[in-house]
Amino acid sequence: MPEYQSLYRKYRSQTFADLVGQDAASRALQGALIGGRVSHAYLFSGSRGTGKTSAARLLAKALNCSGRKRDTAEPCNKCQSCLEMTAGSALDLIEIDAASNRGIDEIRDLREKVNLAPALGPFKIYIIDEAHMLTEPAFNALLKTLEEPPAHVVFVLCTTDAQKIPLTVIGRCQQFVFRRHSEDQIVARLTHIALAEEVSVDAEAMQLIARTAQGSMRDAVGLLDQLVPLAAGPISLEAARSLLGIADPRLLDTLLDNVFRGSWSRPRLRDSRSRSELLKSRKRPPRQSQPPRLPALPLGPPRRKRGRTPPRTAGR
Repeated sequence: MPEYQSLYRKYRSQTFADLVGQDAASRALQGALIGGRVSHAYLFSGSRGTGKTSAARLLAKALNCSGRKRDTAEPCNKCQSCLEMTAGSALDLIEIDAASNRGIDEIRDLREKVNLAPALGPFKIYIIDEAHMLTEPAFNALLKTLEEPPAHVVFVLCTTDAQKIPLTVIGRCQQFVFRRHSEDQIVARLTHIALAEEVSVDAEAMQLIARTAQGSMRDAVGLLDQLVPLAAGPISLEAARSLLGIADPRLLDTLLDNVFRGSWSRPRLRDSRSRSELLKSRKRPPRQSQPPRLPALPLGPPRRKRGRTPPRTAGR
């Protein structure tokens, strides 16, 4: 039985044309590739599921593609370098998870290996994911290498929280901000995936998934991947809600709007009598009799009466 591959990995963008919703960053990277003005360090920032890592891999694939024409930035996806990067086995593409490799020792190891020549292509690309998780000493150790790396090295830092990146690091990189996807963009991408997978999904169910993903393409494709094996036949809106266990965000928004405006509907009375009559007819619970209070006990020794002190007896 062949190994199953999740949909968001299977349909990851393999060309710049497939990079959805990031036109500004895509045009800038393609222009740098065509003009030969690729920077030594980039910083991709934005919320989750917006294509930061996919764009970094596309940049690495295009830099080392041997079949790419000079007047285009699209990789051929047929040469050995492109096939190895697509499969995740390329030696010239080093991906580092900064959440688990965040110390100064890992950065020292990177500084020692960065001078090694590439194995196959002309460039060696380092992708540091979740770069904001690096410690302050690790950032300080990376500064000099990030400012003046070898000619065959390109750094790409990806982060979901650019505010935690030191300004000294941001000043050494070209920063691109990746925006959240709109609902229309997510629906169009999900429709393309559903047609490729031969899955029938209602338009309302697509809209529900797009709204629930909140701008993250990876979350939207993951919800569709979760929904496909659970449903038998066409996927309707009610099936999507019941199988995924999610509520329509618009219902929650309407509820909050009504609460803030104070325009909620009062419950109807089943009895024909008016509210005032019902309140009067209620029997109040009898008042409980309070137990009698006990006299307070003295807290200290009894006070002596004012007067003459008793005379001392003889012999004392």
